[in-house]
Amino acid sequence: MEAISKILPYFFGGIGGAAITIIYNKIRNRMQIIHCTLVDVDTISKIPVITATETHTNIHYKEFHLKNTTNQDIKYFKIIFEFDGDSKIIRQDTFCKSGKNKLKGKNPKANEALFGIMNLNRGDVIKFFFDIANISNDFFNVTEAECLGFKIKAKVKMKIRKPVNTKIVSKEQLSPSTH
Repeated sequence: MEAISKILPYFFGGIGGAAITIIYNKIRNRMQIIHCTLVDVDTISKIPVITATETHTNIHYKEFHLKNTTNQDIKYFKIIFEFDGDSKIIRQDTFCKSGKNKLKGKNPKANEALFGIMNLNRGDVIKFFFDIANISNDFFNVTEAECLGFKIKAKVKMKIRKPVNTKIVSKEQLSPSTH
């Protein structure tokens, strides 16, 4: 009993403190998840729409909400929205705490939108609105870029319950087929 009483302070002091520190660091520094939720989908036109420069077979509306669900404020990252390979984004809007369309998106490809997001605090929500033409499969992908310590997880959670054929896919499935 006397030997145990002499060993316990060293065990709980050194080894116990080290174990608690390791466990704390594993929990605090794990990969964080930011949720990007598809909250609304609507069909604007199912019939061909003729504009001054081109004809669109259909036009769809999609609304996404990006919420920082991590335990840290994020200084900067890029988010990429990509839709069917043959589709084309004809309008994109954003809304965040600083106002409407304060985030300017770039379109490296016709079916892709890229946004640089700065200073996303914990719990902040950014809304993205898209009008997309020529959708055939109703696929989409949301990806993060230029970031460390977190990843974006896309999910579908509609405001109003209605049947939806939208499907989250990998980037490889979005490219137009060259068969």
